[in-house]
Amino acid sequence: MDHVVSLLSIESALCFVFFFVLYWSLCWSTRLQNILLLAASYGLAASFSPFALYVLFGYTLAVHGLGLLAARYPGRWFSYLALLVLVLGGFYLFKYQELLVGGAQAALAGLGLAVSLPVLQVLVPIGFSFYAFHSVSYLVSINRGELAPVPPLDLALYLAFFPSLIAGPVNRASHLLPQICTEQLRQVLEPQRALGLIALAVAKVFLLSGWLGSEWVDPVFETPGNFTPAQLLLAVYGYSLQIYFNFSGYTHLVSGIALLLGYRLPPNFDAPYVARNLREFWMRWHISLSSFIRDYVYIPLGGNRHGPWRALLNMLLAMLVSGLWHGASLNFLIWGALHGAGLAAYKLYARLQWPLPGWLGRVLTFHYVAFAWVFFRSSSLDGALDMLNGLSAADLLGDSGLLLLACALGLALYPQALALLRGGFAASTRLPWPFYPLPLALFLALVIFAAPSGVPGFIYAGF
Repeated sequence: MDHVVSLLSIESALCFVFFFVLYWSLCWSTRLQNILLLAASYGLAASFSPFALYVLFGYTLAVHGLGLLAARYPGRWFSYLALLVLVLGGFYLFKYQELLVGGAQAALAGLGLAVSLPVLQVLVPIGFSFYAFHSVSYLVSINRGELAPVPPLDLALYLAFFPSLIAGPVNRASHLLPQICTEQLRQVLEPQRALGLIALAVAKVFLLSGWLGSEWVDPVFETPGNFTPAQLLLAVYGYSLQIYFNFSGYTHLVSGIALLLGYRLPPNFDAPYVARNLREFWMRWHISLSSFIRDYVYIPLGGNRHGPWRALLNMLLAMLVSGLWHGASLNFLIWGALHGAGLAAYKLYARLQWPLPGWLGRVLTFHYVAFAWVFFRSSSLDGALDMLNGLSAADLLGDSGLLLLACALGLALYPQALALLRGGFAASTRLPWPFYPLPLALFLALVIFAAPSGVPGFIYAGF
């Protein structure tokens, strides 16, 4: 995606202030607030390209029609088939054409058939991966009798809700639609916490993610052959932190914005690098996506209901789907396969009942996740292999060995540091209002002063 995506630019902030005032001037009518929210959401989509708006509008009409069909014939096979055609057809058209067509052409070439298959050149609409999953939650809930179809405008807002259109999280219909369809007047929720989350987002995205990207990560991943093994390892660690700060920072931002608008979004991160095993990591990382994959892919495939080996296969398939959701390339398939294989291996190990010390589990889990990120970050498979080949085993006794030891020590002390940080954030949100704005403004000023120039984009916007 060529467009740099950021909700933290000065222009976005000024637009939101104007929108916020207008939104709460309509506090006497939730219906008018919803219409304004929908207009803002469609305006955000159109700001990237009119095509993105047309796709979102057409997709919403299709979902509305399928919702009516599912309500009339709940649980029927053709309702689920229509849902699969809509979602998989959209992903194929916008994301997976080149991958699948290229694979088919390579297979035919192997049989001696030189065939040129057509490929439609279309842009990926902004937010498509998120609102496609939102539609799955909506239509499956109707098919299961958990939800009745909602009016078109409410459905349109659910799919396009602008705080989470770009940065997530993956919303469930059962969670967000009741907040949209409510007749009760809205109010700002936890204003001090909301502002604190936005300030934390600025620190994570501008300062931490931006600095790591410019100093440690981007130059190394662009030309890994020009750097030492120690610098390569530092880039691997750096990207593990960068993607966390960037994604969790934008999650803080949209959660804070939602609270200011009277909405609560589901949690999406819970200190993932404190995890002691890969299963726990996925309970803490991108929680809304991992729980979605569990409920709408892993369990429908059979979950663990058909024996341990089938459960391991289902887990691998679910993680391959997660990899493909992020991008249509061999790199993302390998990344998903690594996590699927790692989860399967942990499940087998857990049956032995040989628990590891907590600090050692954190070290091993972090390094497995970090080296899997190499495939996620690299622009090509060759680039990822160059990164890994550059980390020679012999160098582990040199500078890279010191980095490994420093990383292990940091992960061992991480839970205690995290508890202090969380305690400090909670205490800051309890300050009396007259004393809150000044330290908040001072904190933001220091962060912006120390941060690299420019506004870092949202890494996950391309997925």
